Amino acid sequence: MSDEGIRLNRYLAMCGAGARRKVEEFIAAGRVRVNGEIVTEPGRRIAAGDTVTLDGRDLSPAEPTYLIFNKPAGILSAVEDSRERTVIDILPPSMDRLRLFPVGRLDRDSEGLIILTNDGLFSQELIHPRNGFSKCYEVELRRPLDEEKLIQWTKGVSAEGHFLKPLSVRRLARRPLQCCFEVVLGEGIKREIRLMARALDNDVRRLFRRKIGNLTLKELPTGEFISVDRDTLWRYIREGKSV
Repeated sequence: MSDEGIRLNRYLAMCGAGARRKVEEFIAAGRVRVNGEIVTEPGRRIAAGDTVTLDGRDLSPAEPTYLIFNKPAGILSAVEDSRERTVIDILPPSMDRLRLFPVGRLDRDSEGLIILTNDGLFSQELIHPRNGFSKCYEVELRRPLDEEKLIQWTKGVSAEGHFLKPLSVRRLARRPLQCCFEVVLGEGIKREIRLMARALDNDVRRLFRRKIGNLTLKELPTGEFISVDRDTLWRYIREGKSV
């Protein structure tokens, strides 16, 4: 930590409390204390020796950790939930101390590639729209989609007040025929592919995230993960790697 200290929002991100936007929500809500005092300014400087707590829990920078994880269906992409299992719950208990969290969204019923980390700065950089990291999904619809509907999908559809347009959609030569597609999204919104399918009078039977940037999930078994360092993960995402 420099002599001038670091901003509170950055410090919380370094401690694995979440990405910048999330930790700023914590700060604004009065959930963060510095030396026992509630602080609501994200720019407050944290110096060596300061005590920082979130909801009464002491925070300190955790060992930076980066996991490439194959999420099973039926598991929440969340840190904790009172009713259902999360991606954190199925990690080895020895990782609890690392305060990991999922980067971005992958809904409960979806499967595939997700990144887990405790580096909030990395998370913010990965999900920020300016960096343009696309995500590629393999989608099986419940009913066949004809060519007219496919063209409509590629041009974009309206759903729940949003205009939703994928970067690309292409039909996959898989069974059941006319039901399987590769869909590439840019920034995306929550449950975007499912919303698009419903706007096309269809529904999603199975949704699998295959790629983030140029990182491709290929052989990693469901529910398993591999740990890499930050530079290696960025290289995989930017330049390409199959795991």
